[in-house]
Amino acid sequence: MPPRKRPSAAAASTAKGRRTGTSKAEETAESQASGLALRANAGRFLVPEEDVENELQKDSSVIGEGTRAAVLFHEPSFDTAAVLLEPGGTELVEQNSTDLEMLYFVTEAEDGQVEFELPETNFKQSLSRYAEVLVPARAEFALRNNSSTTRAKLHAVVPR
Repeated sequence: MPPRKRPSAAAASTAKGRRTGTSKAEETAESQASGLALRANAGRFLVPEEDVENELQKDSSVIGEGTRAAVLFHEPSFDTAAVLLEPGGTELVEQNSTDLEMLYFVTEAEDGQVEFELPETNFKQSLSRYAEVLVPARAEFALRNNSSTTRAKLHAVVPR
């Protein structure tokens, strides 16, 4: 029996997004089968927000006073992680130990209350939600949540 073709992205869809002529059960079965095959070959490829929150609440995610981190992807050329900084001046101080830049993306924060610092150059920048920060190669850096009421959540892309 020849392999089953995956449906085209251009397949007709209904207002609710289901392709015409397929049942929800058929689409779910197809999605689960193809998803399992992809996960078996490539590892985890999607991390829902609720899973990120659950990972960050585990005792194993604590990396310092008021600071938590959870690895989301561990790939051959990079890792990604979610970082949570509780309110009240909580900070994360680290060294980028790679020869490439690291990227932090602020996904939750009070406006202007996350501070990025490069101690070697005395560079400081206030960040808000949706800000991106590029950490230079081999640089020591600090991320600080200066909000007194709102936690800050960031996602990091760390080259290997």
